[in-house]
Amino acid sequence: MNNPVATVRSLVLSLVLPLASVPSPARADVTIYPAPPGEAITGDYAVTVNGKPVDVYAAQSQYFEGDYSFASFDFSGKATVRVTSALPLDNVQIQPARFGVRLERNGPREITLVADAPFRISVERNGRIKPLLLFGNAIETGAPKPGDPNVVYFPAGVHRPGKINLTDNQTLYLAGGAVVKGCVLAKGKNITIRGRGILAGEESPRFKGPGRYPLDCRDCQDLSVRDIIIRNPWSWTFVTWNCERVAIDNVKICGSRMINDDALDLVNTQHATVRNCFFRTQDDCIAIKGLAKMTRPCEDILIEDCVFWTDVANIFRIGYECETEGMRNIRARNIDVLHYSKNVKLPTQYWANAIIWLQPNQNMMMENCHFDGLRIHSSGQDTIVLMAKPMRCHYGPFKKPEPGMLRNCSFKNIQVTGEPGDFRGLLYMLGDSEKHNVSGLSFERITYFGKPIVRDSPCVQVGPFVSEITFRK
Repeated sequence: MNNPVATVRSLVLSLVLPLASVPSPARADVTIYPAPPGEAITGDYAVTVNGKPVDVYAAQSQYFEGDYSFASFDFSGKATVRVTSALPLDNVQIQPARFGVRLERNGPREITLVADAPFRISVERNGRIKPLLLFGNAIETGAPKPGDPNVVYFPAGVHRPGKINLTDNQTLYLAGGAVVKGCVLAKGKNITIRGRGILAGEESPRFKGPGRYPLDCRDCQDLSVRDIIIRNPWSWTFVTWNCERVAIDNVKICGSRMINDDALDLVNTQHATVRNCFFRTQDDCIAIKGLAKMTRPCEDILIEDCVFWTDVANIFRIGYECETEGMRNIRARNIDVLHYSKNVKLPTQYWANAIIWLQPNQNMMMENCHFDGLRIHSSGQDTIVLMAKPMRCHYGPFKKPEPGMLRNCSFKNIQVTGEPGDFRGLLYMLGDSEKHNVSGLSFERITYFGKPIVRDSPCVQVGPFVSEITFRK
């Protein structure tokens, strides 16, 4: 005799199991963080994501008609971002392209952007003039709560704490909607700095903040900094001094307020990873230095999946200060250069500007620096792509410095796209003497506007005391 319970169960399973095998559509979640009173700006851009209004902030700049805008939110699934502008968007460009953000034009002053994954982009209606930077983050997880042990917590609102001191096993958390007008001094082990808030420096004159730098990390081991925005620094922006095991992820720097606002200075730092960051500065985006007679070499540094923009200086400047025994094993990969210096200078000038400047001095060996997957957007203006040049760098107590040496570096998959215009893109290599020389540089798949660069291309200049230079298509 048939079991009626088993028959019903079998029928239910036959109906349910096929439905369970069909994937459900991805859920779209959005988290927005309203700006504190007086912080949001209106009039230039308005932004919504999946119908929710996103507050827009201002960052200061000396260049390209001054202040520009930025906005940030979290999402999972699909984000539909509507941007309206006070000025026409007929010629709008979205940079970089690699995030796959899709553009739909709704009208002369409105566009829709569609994204399926986190992104860090610049919406440019007129090139470098007053863009809108948009940061679409992954949904935040594991955020600490007010009152948690060893947590310094800043909730939404404007705060003026002066200098925030962090030590062993502490976490600084800037909640979404927090604008902290002060600075951080971190010294110790296992320190974390995170959140969706803003560390802001606009109330401090140049070199006169409550501390040396907005984010000053000294003698740290196992340091983690992620997700925050740093705005309007008064000096170098984010500095690691004599640190090891450093993880920097999804940090956004909205600078260019004044000279000397380097985005990230890795000083006598080892075992550092920098990824998923967006830096706009007046000065250098990445500066690797050896300073103050610290013995720790600069080594084992990885910079990847980042977006960089400098207004008047260098994207990578490695070795200007070299009070350390070596700089080695430095890698940069999958980097978008949205904009480079507006100032075109000869490679013989002391303060020339480049995308990559390797300039060892103080008799120091720089070796094993590797750059793979750089995409440089040209606006039609010239720049130097590479300066490989041991230097006599005069700074601090060094009035009669010695150049250094450069060895075994590679440059792969470097593309220049955009407007050819006057772009030349010099690859410049020059040693100083038989001892202070350059050797072992390799170039592979370098293209300017689709054309391969080879050893005898006009942009390649190799001077004295340079050897073992190879080019591969």
